[in-house]
Amino acid sequence: MRTYTQLFWNLLLFLFVVCLVWFAWEAYSLHTHVSALEKHRIQVGEDKDLRRTVDQLETSLMERSQIVFSNNIDPLELSRVIISKNIMLDQTSFMAALETKPRLSCIIDGPTRRAIIRLKNKNHVVAAGDRFEGFEVVSIESDGVTLRRQGRNIPLTVQAASKDLARRLSEMEYDF
Repeated sequence: MRTYTQLFWNLLLFLFVVCLVWFAWEAYSLHTHVSALEKHRIQVGEDKDLRRTVDQLETSLMERSQIVFSNNIDPLELSRVIISKNIMLDQTSFMAALETKPRLSCIIDGPTRRAIIRLKNKNHVVAAGDRFEGFEVVSIESDGVTLRRQGRNIPLTVQAASKDLARRLSEMEYDF
């Protein structure tokens, strides 16, 4: 029995030495690999130009976020600057802005479908459920918009300004 015990301890000691040699070899290989990587070290730090640019952009963003726009007039209303009667008679000119009935200018597809409706010298960017100038936007489909006013549905389709509008304005007929 003593020989088996001696053999067992010798095998155990042999396995220990083999494991020790194997771990030492792995540690040496890892050390060699790390040393090679240290020779090709990439400098990680701060790029001063990049930091300066980021600081300028952040400052600009903070300044712009503090700006409050308060505009009581429609910036798309051109009648304040156009004085020529010839321009006023052009059917594609700003005279279409004097329409009193809502006109669907365009439909904007996206996560939330929106529409631009021109009414009383203003462009209204609306979504379904919005209200403007006494109208409620019931729905916006790909081919048109349905408005509701005083319980009555009003369907709109995309259309250009009325060709007759410039003629009526030139004849001073303002009963739209």
